[in-house]
Amino acid sequence: MRHIALLACLLLLAACSRGPDQATLEADLQQRLQQAFSPTTLSLAKLQRRGSASDAHAPPGEERLVIYYDATLKVEQEQDFGTWDSPGVASLISALGAGPRGLSGIDSGGNQAGDLLKAHGSLIYRKQGNAWQAVVPQGFSTPRAAQPGEGGATPRETLVTAISTALNLSPGGTGTEQRKIISDELERSLANIQGRLTRLQSGYPLASGPPSGQYARFAQALRELLSQRGVNLHVLNTEGGLDNLRLLRKGEVVLALSQSDAAHFAVGGVGPFEADGPNLNLRAMASLYPEPVHVLVRADGPLQSISDLRGKRVNLGLPGSASRLTALAVLAAHDLQPEDLGTVAALDLQQGLSALRDGELDALVQIIGAPADNIRAASESFALRLLPLQASAISRLQQERPGSFAFTLPAGTYPQQGSALPTLAVSSLLLTNGQLTSREVELLVRLLFSLDSPWLQYGSIQGTQLSPDNAQRGLGVPLHEGAEKALQALKPPAG
Repeated sequence: MRHIALLACLLLLAACSRGPDQATLEADLQQRLQQAFSPTTLSLAKLQRRGSASDAHAPPGEERLVIYYDATLKVEQEQDFGTWDSPGVASLISALGAGPRGLSGIDSGGNQAGDLLKAHGSLIYRKQGNAWQAVVPQGFSTPRAAQPGEGGATPRETLVTAISTALNLSPGGTGTEQRKIISDELERSLANIQGRLTRLQSGYPLASGPPSGQYARFAQALRELLSQRGVNLHVLNTEGGLDNLRLLRKGEVVLALSQSDAAHFAVGGVGPFEADGPNLNLRAMASLYPEPVHVLVRADGPLQSISDLRGKRVNLGLPGSASRLTALAVLAAHDLQPEDLGTVAALDLQQGLSALRDGELDALVQIIGAPADNIRAASESFALRLLPLQASAISRLQQERPGSFAFTLPAGTYPQQGSALPTLAVSSLLLTNGQLTSREVELLVRLLFSLDSPWLQYGSIQGTQLSPDNAQRGLGVPLHEGAEKALQALKPPAG
């Protein structure tokens, strides 16, 4: 037994010593931090290696190792990590190779010199000869989507089948398109039913987005935070921002998330809302966080500018999504129309990234809060590059699309993003209609901007970017009077 124990200890020591040494790990992590922040912002106080594993995403024939570690960082000077326009939580998490729950110590409203941040992160190393070279931080991968037939039939699938039978559709089972129509209508009907039941229970139904999307993640974190303060929030999964605006108008929900430019179109009854007419009851409660335009290509490809997309295969996002609406406007501002592209794809972000990785697409355009989990995860499999928007196009878009604004994506927001990127952004808005009283809105806005809200603990990086200072930035729609009162009260006293 003693020999077995000794052998186990030797194996453990061998595993721990595999890869770069302690000094190399510390130097590489400090370098990543300084790529995103000034050398006087953060220092590495302590780093403890926690193990290693072979990288499952390594290219064929390449040996890669993931090093897991715990780190303590010291804030050397006052720093607001929730700021929109300079390196913040997004850049920090990407530099550390951490998930939202892997970072603690971030204070809403800003950290002071001497504060300590704790991180559980990872770095990836590639074997070159007898040496190990650091590559992109691992970050965290999005969960694999369930494949057809896995896990048995869900209640939703069973209900779709029952409806098919009730409609006397093909006895052997309906086709894919028929089932999709039934599923889409069922999703909308269930959202309507759930919204009405929620109001009956005196809760607040919130239209978020697709279950795996960023809006849904933020909404779930908000639900957890509000529940601790006695407020009942019911998060409804939807098709996205445009769907949310229509659900809000029909009274199926009392709260909704959407892009600021799309909300502006809804108020005016133009663009995708022309058939609906102006929604004069639509009101903003707050601007939450920026959603920059991401134009992504392979880093090893030749594309360097948006004008290079002419004749190429480009994914613009799902039909009817607010992101696709803005993507089309971005192309137009660069004198490109859909017919100027070789192929126009209509995939969600994860599908688009997979197609880009596999050489089936040349580029994709997505409007989403940064850092986007799917993009960070995709960077583990292949190198990505972000294309800048032309200054003239940014200026044109700001004039044509109220609710949009020039934005700089800070360096280090994504792995291997070595410099700041000029782009355009819209605001993600929390919206309501005439169903809520001024008092209700005032309460919700005060709770929304509570300084002690642990957004990272509940898995939302974007939640850390909430600030009363930015709450009216890029609104595009009128601010609710209750929200205006709450935000006025949140301002620090003069002098």
